[in-house]
Order: sequence, then structure tokens, then C-alpha cells
Amino acid sequence: MKILIADDEPLVRIGLKSSYNWNEAGMEIVGEAADGEETLRLMEQLRPDVLILDIKMPKRDGIDVLTEMRHRGMHAKVIILSSFDDFLHVKKAMKLGAVDYFHKPSMNVQEIVGVLQKLQSVIGENRTSGATNGGAGAPTRESILRDMVNGNAQHASETRLRENNLYAVLFSVKKLGQTLQRYSGENAGFLQGTIANLLGELLSKEQETEYVQLQDNLFAILTSHGESKSGQASFAHVNDLVYLVHSSLKRFVNIETVFGISEACHAFSQLPQAVEQALQALEMKFYHPNDPLFYYRNRNLYDEAAQAKIQTLIAAMKNGLKEEKYEGFASSLAEWEEYVQSCECMAENDVKKVYEGLLFMMADEDDFGDGRGRADGLDDFTECSAFYHALFNDMLKTRIAGKNKDYSPLIRNVVQYIDGHYREDISLTLLGDTFHASPNYISRLFKQETGRGLFDYLNLVRIGQAKELLKDYKYKIYEVAEMVGFHSQVHFAIVFNKYEGMSPTDYRKELG
Repeated sequence: MKILIADDEPLVRIGLKSSYNWNEAGMEIVGEAADGEETLRLMEQLRPDVLILDIKMPKRDGIDVLTEMRHRGMHAKVIILSSFDDFLHVKKAMKLGAVDYFHKPSMNVQEIVGVLQKLQSVIGENRTSGATNGGAGAPTRESILRDMVNGNAQHASETRLRENNLYAVLFSVKKLGQTLQRYSGENAGFLQGTIANLLGELLSKEQETEYVQLQDNLFAILTSHGESKSGQASFAHVNDLVYLVHSSLKRFVNIETVFGISEACHAFSQLPQAVEQALQALEMKFYHPNDPLFYYRNRNLYDEAAQAKIQTLIAAMKNGLKEEKYEGFASSLAEWEEYVQSCECMAENDVKKVYEGLLFMMADEDDFGDGRGRADGLDDFTECSAFYHALFNDMLKTRIAGKNKDYSPLIRNVVQYIDGHYREDISLTLLGDTFHASPNYISRLFKQETGRGLFDYLNLVRIGQAKELLKDYKYKIYEVAEMVGFHSQVHFAIVFNKYEGMSPTDYRKELG
């Protein structure tokens, strides 16, 4: 799989290229672009499968690039890189067809690799399907249905579906993690196989119904009512089908499921849109966890006024943390949660990414970890809010207590040492030897008294000094990084972005 990286920050491009063994994973970084015009030129020249695209670039930004890709018929999968509070542009990018996005300050290469591996699987299936369709044998029913969901209806006549009163029904298993614990020694594949076998039996007598699994916990039932001219009768038939599947899975497999139903469509070319509608309907479970069934309705996911309001609230939360105005942060957090719950205008994944971004700003690097799987078991907004509030409260209590407490002689000496030696390599072992104390004791006492991890404080001092040096244009950015104690330019860019919410290059641009 060929990947093109487009970002005006050299350090970001270097970081992505050097942080993973791409070739070993069957992936290749085929090129880099530093602005939007170069991106489009390399897209034409290299024809990559995936584009990792910075949403803010010179000459033409990420939105322009995505719009032009649509116009030129370029079908590469696009992953967006954005700043934490650039939510409005992110939603525009997703509406234009981007498959996922990551916040630059907190992005983790393993998470990006996870998305790329999923795309690699999809692209591989599509190529296999294409090769099969080229004459090596008949395509499978599953590959035909997947193609139809993705907009390729070439072999639709080989299914039981017809182009009249065509519905997409998606469903998932509630509390999948807890459900899998019942299957001692088994994995998700066992449960998925059980679901597939049961649906095969249930739907075998249906003349115009097909079933296909789309993801680990996302299943699709596609059904039509070709002979009926009554939309009401077709709608009733779909509801009966959903009740049958829901009750049977509860009765025979003892699992709770939740369903999303699209509007009716009347052409196979409209099926991808119907699947998207069913997915949007299903995602309402995040706000209404006790309901088993949702019908598609137009939501505010792409309403610019709603997204602008969200972006303003995210910026307020971010500024509250940066300026250590924690009461203001808590007030903005409560306002954001109330607004989002009332208008239901953010998808589940977007909500969780906001919480993770805030957590990243509060946490020490060691405390934050890579974030993978932390929110997987949180199925609804109320659970998410309670989970992250507990984490936020623990971290903020420590910080507030540290601000209001006099330091012991040991920690006062450590602070003075860091302030004077931040350009040098500083380790807990070095500090232990210097002040004749256990490294673990210094680390624990420092956080207890200051409210920050020791290396969090060290980074704060280094970034403060870097901001002053960036005002002097005689220093290149990599020189500034070295002058304040960073050996890795990539690490400097990541840490700077965490504390300032922007790259060193953007910070210098803002200085004028």
C-alpha cells in the first residue's frame, strides 16, 4: 500500500517516516509534500492509496486539496492531521470523504498504524475482488455486497436485492467487551460466527434480503421490497425483520443488540448513502443507550453554526488549561457537555477524541500512555463523561494542591537545578546522585508538592525558553530545539504542540 505524507512541518513528516517499519508492514511512504499544490501534483504523479493530509498548509489547505481530489476523481483514502481546536475544518474534511483524523499534539503512531492496517485490508479486498472479477473466478457473495456498500454495483444482479424500497439496516452488539467475557477461551470471531449462522437461518426464507459483516462489531442487513408499491408496507416489513433478528439474538445467543435503519432508496447507486444514513442512526445509541432501535433523521453533524459553537468551547477549555484557570476550564467543559448532549451534534468518536485531547494536555507523558483502548468500553455519553471527569479531577487536584503549597528544601533545590540546567540531559538518576536521595522518592515528592511530574515541569521550562528564542529569526527551529535541551527535533515539535497548541513554525508565524 502506497502512502503520501502532506504536511508543511518537516518535523512531522520526519516523525511519521521514522517512527515505524513501514516496509515490514507491507506499506511504502512514496513521497512527501510541503504544501497543497505539491500535494495535488504528487497525487497525480504517484497515485498513492492513502494520503495523510495536514488540514492547514500553505498555497492550498487540506479542504482545498480534498475538494480538488473529488473534482479530479482521485479515490485515495485520506487521513487528516489537525490541531486540537480546529474542529470546524475537521468536520468539513470528513464531509468531503476523509476516513479519519488525528490531533497533532496527541497523535500516536500506533493509532495511525491501526487505521492504516484497516485501510490496507479494505484496499486489498477491493483489489482481490477486482482481480476475481477480471476472470479468475466468480466473486463471492460477501465481496459483492461489500462492493455494493462501497458504491460498486457491477454484480448486484447476483444478489437477491432489487432496486425498489431498498433499506440498509445496521446493528451492533451492546457491551461487546462484557459479552465476550462469557466465551471462555474464545474470541470475537466465535461470536461473529454464531451471529452469521443464526442470521443465515433467519433470513434464508426472505426473498430480497442479504447479510454482510462490515466491521468487528458492525453488521449490515440489506433488504428490498421490489414488488411492492406501498412504502408503508415496505417500512412495516423492515420493522418486522428487525424485531425478528433482535429477539432471536436475545433468545438464542443471549446478546443485546441495537439497530439503525436508513430511509428507503430506489437504486443500487444510492446504497452507500443508505448505509451512511443507517450508521448515523445507529450512532444515536451514544446519546440514548437504552433504546434498541433508531431511524435515520438529519442531524447537526455538519451544521456550521453548531460546529463553530463547539470549536469555540473547545478553545475555551484548552485556554483554561494552558493558563491554569481551572474554574474556567470546568465551566467551559460543563457548557460543552450540556450543548453537545442537547443538540446531539457530535459523533461518538469525535466526543472521545475531545476528552482524550484534554487529558493529553493535563497529563504527564508517562501518565498519558498511548491512549489505545482507554475509551473502547464506554458506550454512551454519560459513561464517557463520568470516566473522564474522574481522571480530570485526580490530575487537577494534584496540580491545584501543588500551586498552593510551599516546597520542601529538597524540591526547591530540584526546581532551581532544573531552571539552571534545562539545556543539559537531566535524569532521575542524575538528580538522585546530585541531591543524595532516591530517584523514585524525588519523583514522587516532586509531583506531590508541585502538582506536576518532574519531566512535565522540565518540558514546561524548555518550551518557555524556546518561545523566547523563536522570536530571534537568526535561529533555525532545529537550533532552538537543541539550545533548550531536545536531541530530537520531532520530540521538540510534539512537546511544543502540547503546551502551546501549535507547531513552532506556526508560533513563529503568529509573532509576525
